[in-house]
Formats: sequence, structure tokens, C-alpha cells
Amino acid sequence: MKKVLFLLALLATLQLLVGDVNGNWQDCFSTFVQYQMIRQSSGMIYGVGGRYFIVSTDGINYQNILVADCDSLYLESAYMVSSTVGYCGGYVYRPSDPFLSRPVLYKTINGGQSWTRTGQFEQQTAYYVVSNVQFITEQEGYVALNPLFNFDGLKIYRTTNGGQNWNLVYGPTSGNCVTSDFSPGFMVIGKTSPAGALVSTDGVNWQFRQNGLSSYPRSAIVSDGRLVLMSQLDFLYSDDLGNNWIISDQSQLTDDWTPGGCFTDCRLSGQGSNLYAVTGIWDGNSSHPGIVRSLDNGTSWQWVIQPADMPDQSGQTYGICYWGEYVYIAHNLHIYRMHVGPVANDDPTVPAASETITCYPNPFRGSTNITIKQIDNSLTTVAIYNLRGQLIRTVVNNLKLSPGEHSFTWDGRTNSGQAAAAGIYFFKMISGKYSATRKMLLLR
Repeated sequence: MKKVLFLLALLATLQLLVGDVNGNWQDCFSTFVQYQMIRQSSGMIYGVGGRYFIVSTDGINYQNILVADCDSLYLESAYMVSSTVGYCGGYVYRPSDPFLSRPVLYKTINGGQSWTRTGQFEQQTAYYVVSNVQFITEQEGYVALNPLFNFDGLKIYRTTNGGQNWNLVYGPTSGNCVTSDFSPGFMVIGKTSPAGALVSTDGVNWQFRQNGLSSYPRSAIVSDGRLVLMSQLDFLYSDDLGNNWIISDQSQLTDDWTPGGCFTDCRLSGQGSNLYAVTGIWDGNSSHPGIVRSLDNGTSWQWVIQPADMPDQSGQTYGICYWGEYVYIAHNLHIYRMHVGPVANDDPTVPAASETITCYPNPFRGSTNITIKQIDNSLTTVAIYNLRGQLIRTVVNNLKLSPGEHSFTWDGRTNSGQAAAAGIYFFKMISGKYSATRKMLLLR
């Protein structure tokens, strides 16, 4: 009887967790700094602005930490490699002589509570800024250096030993890094002068892609092997490493829609195939920011939060981050969040019939059989997600199946082979234009 009550309580909790945008913003943090970026990694959400770093492990309670007591410090980027180790970067300027300004990189080994200036990159001979720092493993990371005066050129540095040494892997080349995103096996930098995207699959060899881009990328994200860009004019995506670009379906956006609306390049964030972006509505004189989203990995976009439903009408939006079940925005000296539900709950607009995908037993211990009813010859993916919307296991990866019934077993393990914790999970099927999501309960 106790087990039954426990299961009922879990399922009731699940119904509260799963849902669409409820239209209510939660004011989580008030500050005196306009944060220039906001992102998440290693189980925390964080940002930098001016000479300060903010961090939260629950999305509600934040710390505002002084990185260095230096009025001329200006931070633009941060990345937490683990729960303790992280980096933030920017530059120190000299108002009396800007040619003496230098890029700076700071490191923390205690979760951002204190920071040490590394001295790396400060030997640069021109006016540079650490415009982006990001790691894809605890050992492999990347830094993009921007030439604000364009004396030398954009440079990309790489470390393979946890930041002890950085080696130049690209550049100097003309133009500035406007946006970047790095993931294992696929990395991208959006740049200007000339406008286009630098793409790499190994972090060492970089190719410049311009064909099909009408203007420079404002923001970029690598999402499930697809490159999604927001340019000055459109959303675009590429499935072939940037060789060809497709303009996303923007027909559900209004005629006065504009990609503008965010003061930084931190305007695009996603998990799985769900993407959120800060864009705007143009009134003829200025852009009023709102939020759009894509449930199909950038193929199409829809309004989800109109400008009138933003926390206020100041228009001062500095970044967006989709983490867990919430969308967070750095907006007008505040951090706000809104509940939008887990990734697995956001299916494409053409749902499959309820009996298309099932699993038995459910609840289960050890393993369960997932059965799908294939209706055509489309490529099919079946994946497992946790309540945070994080991908746990890919059971079927883009496999062409014949029409009919097919069964697959999930052994309760993650993609890395570790046993998944007991709890509620979603299993999701995507086949062609159809999609279905169901819940399951793993017991231990």
C-alpha cells in the first residue's frame, strides 16, 4: 500500500511539473550590475558583468561576487568547468591610453567564491578582449580573443590540459568574434568583416562558411548536431557543417518581428530540440524584446512571450538561459525566470496517436521494453530524458524502420553506462514529422 501511495504522489508531482508557459515571471535576483551574459553548466547558472560574477545552484538563490577590486575591469564571458573550477574573461582598460589595455583571464577553484588572475593572454600587443571562454571537457577548452581596434585580428586558443597552457589554433584573421558555441565534435564562431561562420570538428582545423548567409550571425548554438544561427535578418540552420544554410520557417511570427531585442550575443539557448531566443517587435523606431521558441531544433519558430508579457517595458534584456524546466533572463538589473516544463514535454506540433509508443513494465526495475508502432519509413529516434529535460540515453538513433511494430529495451543505464537514479523519466519518439512522449518510473 505504501508503494502505491508513493507512486501516486510521484505522478501527482509530475503533473505539477509538466506544463507550458504559465505567464508568471518570478523575480529571483536584484542587482546593481547589468549582466552581460547568463549561461548554465555543471549544475549551476551564472553570469558576469563589469567586475562581478553571479552564481546560483538552484536558480532562486544567487551570490554576487566581486572578481577583482579593479574599476577598469570589464568581464564578458564565463564558464564553469565543474562545480568548483571555472574561468571568466574580459579585459582591463586604461582610459588615459587604450593601447595599454589588455585581455585578462581569471580562474576559480572554489565554485566562484574567489578568483585568481592567471596572467595568460596579457602578452598580447594590441587591444584585445577575452570575448568567450568555454570548455567541452574538464581538460579541453577554448578562448576567442577579439581585436577591438582590428590591428592584429581574431584569434582562437585551445587548451588540452585544463587551462595550464593555451595554444593558438586559428588566426589572426580579420574581423571580430560576435558569438560562439563549442561542443564535442562541432564548434562554431560567428564573425564579422567578412561576415560568416568559422566551423571546426576537431578544434584545430577551422573552415570559414559564408555561402547562404545574408548577414553576420548575432547568436549561434550547436544543437543535436545542427548549427542554428540568428542573423541580423533571419533564423537559419545547417545540417552539413555550415556548407548550406536553410532559412527557418518564421511564418508564425508577426510581420513586425525583428531579430533585435537583446543587448548581447547571449540571446539563444536550448536543450535537446527545444530552443528559446530573445527577439523583438519593431515599432518603426525601436525594438521591444520578447521571447520566441522552436520545438523542432530551429526548423520553425513561434512567439511564446510577447513584449507586453515581459517583466517590464524597459527593453533592457541582456541574456537568456534555458535550464531545467525554466527560462531565465537577465533583464533590467534583475534575474527573472518562468516555468516552461521539461524538454520531453515539448513535442512538435504534430503529435502521434497515444498508442504509438508504450513501455512495459512501468514502473520497472532493471529494464523495460519500449514498443513503437511505425507508420511509415521515416528515420526514427527514441531517447530517454530526466525531469530536468536532460538527455539520459539514446535508445534508437536516427534509424530507418519499416512500418509496423518494433520493440527496444532500455536497461536503466545512461549513455555513459552508469545506472540511472530511481525516479520519473520521459521516453520520446521522433519519426518524420510525428512525435510522442510518455512517462515511466524507474525503481531501485
